[in-house]
Amino acid sequence: MAAVTTDIPTRRPDVIRIRHLVPVPSLPVSRVAPTVYRLRRAVAVVVVVGVVLLGWAGLGALGGALGITGTATPASHAAPVTVQVAPGDTFWSIASRIRPGGDPRPLVDRLVAAHGGAVLRAGERLAIDPG
Repeated sequence: MAAVTTDIPTRRPDVIRIRHLVPVPSLPVSRVAPTVYRLRRAVAVVVVVGVVLLGWAGLGALGGALGITGTATPASHAAPVTVQVAPGDTFWSIASRIRPGGDPRPLVDRLVAAHGGAVLRAGERLAIDPG
């Protein structure tokens, strides 16, 4: 058997022993009155409510700028539109005239179902519910 010797210290250098503790004088603790706490809470509630209302108003303004409205007009209140079919008209072109900015596909489907077929004749009158 062989013995290995090293010059590594046997004590851990990361452990520091404190032999004498010096007492630290305690600092005076300031007490805050309960009315101050209530005032702080009231201010915090007002700030939070204000931020929520501003955010809500901001989203409403953003929705209005994007054309999103919170209320929809029911289909039953819209007055029916009567359209006379011109030569070369299709259900798609008629739906695009009635709803120029919207998606005409749902209106095309309703027009075909209400008309009873996919063939249009020039001079026909179609009563269309735009809702």
